[in-house]
Amino acid sequence: MRNKNGQAVMEMVFILPLFLMLAAGVCALVYMCWQGITVQQAANLAARIQGQERVAGGVSLSSIQQDNGVAAGGDTDPTTVGNLQSGQAGLSQHPAPTGTVYGKLQRAAKSMFGLSEQSSIYVPEPHYGTVGITDEVKVVRIWDPPKIFNMDLNPVMLVGKAYGGEDPHMYGLVRWGSTAYNGSQKFWAQKGSNGRPENLPNPNGD
Repeated sequence: MRNKNGQAVMEMVFILPLFLMLAAGVCALVYMCWQGITVQQAANLAARIQGQERVAGGVSLSSIQQDNGVAAGGDTDPTTVGNLQSGQAGLSQHPAPTGTVYGKLQRAAKSMFGLSEQSSIYVPEPHYGTVGITDEVKVVRIWDPPKIFNMDLNPVMLVGKAYGGEDPHMYGLVRWGSTAYNGSQKFWAQKGSNGRPENLPNPNGD
């Protein structure tokens, strides 16, 4: 009996860690798949905002870029970084100004993740197509798997891509941004009863 009990204990000593590693691997795989779906959903949402709100008309290129929120750069695109073995080293996040198109889609995409996860979410500037050609929006999640028995695993990159075109309510017309160089007049302006230009009503303030 002693030999059998000792053998059983020895078997458990070797088998139990294997079961634990297998369980950890299954949990990590399920979490990674769930995050991959969320990343794609975030990209779909961002592309919808880009397609409906992208500004393509204005008095100058700089004013259009300011309204779109791409005048000051954006998040690093992790897909252009060659080596991610060092985790998120070399990657940076640049929140776009509030009220801009890029700022809105960037915050909307990141809001689909928990607060502890948002530091690993990157929403690079949209890749703009010409008028009539869809824009590409990308959302990237860098996930560092937990250590399993002190083993370091390489970071996992989850990428979601989606596409947004012109505002469907504009029937192929571009959306106008600021109507003045200083950005004081937003969207389309018309002449009022006093003969001076005035902005059309914008009750939502967007």
